[in-house]
Amino acid sequence: MKIYFILLLMMLMSGVLTALISGCSPPADQDRINISQALSSSSKNECFETAEPPAQIQFPEDSGPHEDFQTEWWYYTGNLETAQGRQFGYQLTFFRQALSCEPVQGTSKWRTQGLYFAHFAVTDVREDTFVSDFRMNRQSLGIAGATSLPFTVWIDDWRAEQVKDRQVLSARGENTRIRLELFDEKPVILQGRKGWSQKGPEPGDASYYYSRPRLRTEGTLEIGSDTYAISGTSWFDHEWSTSALGTDVAGWDWFSVHLDDGRDLMVCQIRQKDGTSNGFGFGSISFSDGTYEVLSQDAFSIQPEGVWASPATNRKYPSGWKISLPCYGLDLTAAPLVKDQEHTHMFAYWEGAVRFAGKGPAGKRVTGMGYVELTGY
Repeated sequence: MKIYFILLLMMLMSGVLTALISGCSPPADQDRINISQALSSSSKNECFETAEPPAQIQFPEDSGPHEDFQTEWWYYTGNLETAQGRQFGYQLTFFRQALSCEPVQGTSKWRTQGLYFAHFAVTDVREDTFVSDFRMNRQSLGIAGATSLPFTVWIDDWRAEQVKDRQVLSARGENTRIRLELFDEKPVILQGRKGWSQKGPEPGDASYYYSRPRLRTEGTLEIGSDTYAISGTSWFDHEWSTSALGTDVAGWDWFSVHLDDGRDLMVCQIRQKDGTSNGFGFGSISFSDGTYEVLSQDAFSIQPEGVWASPATNRKYPSGWKISLPCYGLDLTAAPLVKDQEHTHMFAYWEGAVRFAGKGPAGKRVTGMGYVELTGY
């Protein structure tokens, strides 16, 4: 469940696109896109396909773009460290938004049916810093795009691609740069109903959604003039859809966790405007042997424990949580590695590296690392 469900369409409607292309400075908070307004859009473009069961996801074909759908994203997050134990978090995410499902008119090579967006962020735990970079470009002249065989998605020199048995990521920010190699350590998870993930009560309020839950990760991170050899674990999500969420939705809280006992957990609750769940929360738990089970809303609970107020946007986010899965004997607490991991581009949201600890079956202590995304605050 990711934040750009309606973002690009709203940007075009609000005239923000022109400001971004012209290189203007970051917006004041009152000029940012409102998550409630974005998600409450009930418009449907009838010439796009919608996510309906059954999903019938196949590999490697479905690794790449699905241009019959309006919105799509490829989402990488992970916790890494040096051989000396210095910790970092990273996020590299690509978003595709179709502007039209009709054939593009005219002969100009600049014409396009879609735009690509991306975020690249690095959390430096020792320095208590978070750096986020943003890119956007059109799907023309090879500037940005995606392919299936082999899988590749890119914007300029930001890139994720399948190279033999691994995925290779590369991105350069204003003061940071990564090159990472990711190796599957577990099979793919088909989220929801064999890849069809329902988000609300209306027909089509759903996405096609799969995850690669545990990716062994190694490579290099550059910060300024310093280069670090790093390794760790990543989580990958790929979703595509067309429809908006319901008008009563305010945002969501999404968690991914790599536990040290070999289990990997993802849970997401979708919040209504009154703060309560809309009843369509979802998740999955992957076991050490690679088998997994899909979770419904009643399988878990998420309770915020603290608050962090952003000095940049004045928004207040939960900061610390209790997560319980009674049927799996899991009671976890989660704490951000850095309090301020807020993206403050045209859409303000919090996403960052988090440490987990608690009790597993028979009261055995478990720990882990993961990522949390918070929208609509």
